[in-house]
Amino acid sequence: MQVDIFGMDHNGNGLGRINGKIVFVPKSIPGDKCLIKLIKDHKTYSIGRIEKVVEPGSNRKEVECPYYYICGGCNISNLSYSEQLKFKKDKVKNIFKKYLGLEIDPIIIGSDKEYQYRNKITFQGDKVNLGLISLDNKVIDINGCLLVSERVNELYNMIKLLDISKVLKVIIKECDNGLIFSVYGELEIDRLKDKCLAIYINDKCVYKDTDGYILIGSKKYVVSDRSFFQINTGNIHKLYDTVKRLGNFQKSDLVVDLYCGVGSIGIYIADDVASVLGIEIVSSAIDDAYRNAKMNGISNIQFICGDVSKLIDDNLVCDKLIVDPPRVGLDKHTVSVINNSLIKTVIYVSCDAMTLARDISNLTNYLVDEIVLVDMFPQTHHVESVSVLRRKKLEK
Repeated sequence: MQVDIFGMDHNGNGLGRINGKIVFVPKSIPGDKCLIKLIKDHKTYSIGRIEKVVEPGSNRKEVECPYYYICGGCNISNLSYSEQLKFKKDKVKNIFKKYLGLEIDPIIIGSDKEYQYRNKITFQGDKVNLGLISLDNKVIDINGCLLVSERVNELYNMIKLLDISKVLKVIIKECDNGLIFSVYGELEIDRLKDKCLAIYINDKCVYKDTDGYILIGSKKYVVSDRSFFQINTGNIHKLYDTVKRLGNFQKSDLVVDLYCGVGSIGIYIADDVASVLGIEIVSSAIDDAYRNAKMNGISNIQFICGDVSKLIDDNLVCDKLIVDPPRVGLDKHTVSVINNSLIKTVIYVSCDAMTLARDISNLTNYLVDEIVLVDMFPQTHHVESVSVLRRKKLEK
């Protein structure tokens, strides 16, 4: 059946109507006329799949990836990069207006690289193939992914020449000085050692030549198999510089950094403040955080390993609070502690505008002062944001 696409939802899916019912059509854009096949039909909406673009929308561009229409990864590559940025900005504006009643006009900082920017990729195995997950949740064999570098794709294709029948998944991380490879399942790795800094099998290090590292501005960070880093290496400094600028940090500031990971943000701003305290639940990340602080000569930072929701209480005291939570956002206890605090400024780093809007609506003692978007995920609907929240009043 044919459908006219009139808009896009927040997840980058095209929107059409069939008999008055909304139909979500992945990989379509406004202005498209598409022949689609309905793959799911619910009471209030349907989901369709493009079989043919009969008439393309004016902003549609040819995609570079041959797997685009079957892969479940990139979903807005059919827009020019300038249109991708416009979509992301409009998406956040619409969410803030709808859920917070706020009219915002944030600037958006683009990525230097539209492709080959990812420093981590996961390939899934199904005993026969090792590849990416398709729109219908199957493993698809590919020759390479355009979002990662040539050396990552080279390693991936070397792995596929081996016996992958017992491989559940592999993860390749790209550092400035080489690759870290993790495999879950069973795999003969001898031929891969020359291509890797380190190799892990089921979370156990079985080969290591040297540490991997990533430079962010003037700071150097160790990368381990389970450490979390922003996915777009070339744009991390733009994100952290935005945190610096919006935070307006002073030499007298006491800063607490919740969900600090390997301490990357705290270390990045440490030279500008009196002290930083980072809290993170993953013990290996805390180990890396201390290594990173020592390696960069940072002495005014400390870290605590534990669950943020269990560690903080109404005794939380600092001048400025940084929160960079996982996609699910802040838990109710953490929101309550922040609301009851005398913290003047909260710098909220978010990868999900919906949970950000929810948390801001619950942080009733704070007002949004400024928000800046940073595109860390070209070709996808995701966008990172940095928001500054100012306390409405200083008295409890």
